[in-house]
Amino acid sequence: MKPVEVCINAALEGGKAAAGVLEAKTNTKRDRDVGHHAIVGVADYTSQFEILKTLRRLDPEAWYITEENVQDSKFRKFYVKSVSHLLAQRVYIIDELDGSSSHSIGHYEWSVSVGYVERLRHTAGAIYAPSVWGGALFSAELGKGAWSQLGSDKPSRIKIGKRSLPQAYILFGPDNFMPQYPLHNKLTLKVADKARTINICGSCALGLGMVAAGKADALIQPLQNVWDWTAGKLILEEAGGSISFYEMQRGKVIPIEHLKSEHYEPKERTLGFIAGNGALVRELMKQLLALQ
Repeated sequence: MKPVEVCINAALEGGKAAAGVLEAKTNTKRDRDVGHHAIVGVADYTSQFEILKTLRRLDPEAWYITEENVQDSKFRKFYVKSVSHLLAQRVYIIDELDGSSSHSIGHYEWSVSVGYVERLRHTAGAIYAPSVWGGALFSAELGKGAWSQLGSDKPSRIKIGKRSLPQAYILFGPDNFMPQYPLHNKLTLKVADKARTINICGSCALGLGMVAAGKADALIQPLQNVWDWTAGKLILEEAGGSISFYEMQRGKVIPIEHLKSEHYEPKERTLGFIAGNGALVRELMKQLLALQ
């Protein structure tokens, strides 16, 4: 089975499993970047179990990175513990439930994503949001384009939107409003004044899928983990979009041209990004850098 098919199957199984969980209680994670805003619940681990079970069945020799600690001991053998593994292995990078806070209160804005990387080369990815548009599935295979399937509709090829800033619908991740990101605080005000409208998307992967499908024009994120963007990066690029990554040091934005192995470190939020059509990404990055 091709990696893109594995990604799709795994994302669907994880999403269906998470959708069936009504959270009675969630736990606050120890996250030095966003503090008590990060939570984990039964749905995260239920999704994880189904995803890993699917991977072991469909691609038993592959390795993987997950957001949450692997709960079931039989799945731990192929868990990537060091970035060095990424340089020599085929790796699925998984976000079991992106938008746990939304899911925990029955809100629709959450997704499951599975990206596939072979020696740091992104070659497949899938994002599934069960509660959006009757179930929204976004997927891509390197060199084969990007696709979406909304509810019972047939899969269709997707293309990035071409709107400029005055007509644009811009998504911001909620971290843009955190006090540790003053540049992004200012950027939200600036873009809100210049764009058609702005909105917050509480699921990074879902936001990337929406932008790839032309249902939003850009997504702006400060530092994120590798599982937040791996699947969406390829989907966006195969849809004709652009994603500009940057590091941050002492509050300063430092654009990068190429991803390196250290950017895939599971334990760190290594990169922020702006995603959209090329012209809009360049304009938004210019505005962000001008605030320094």
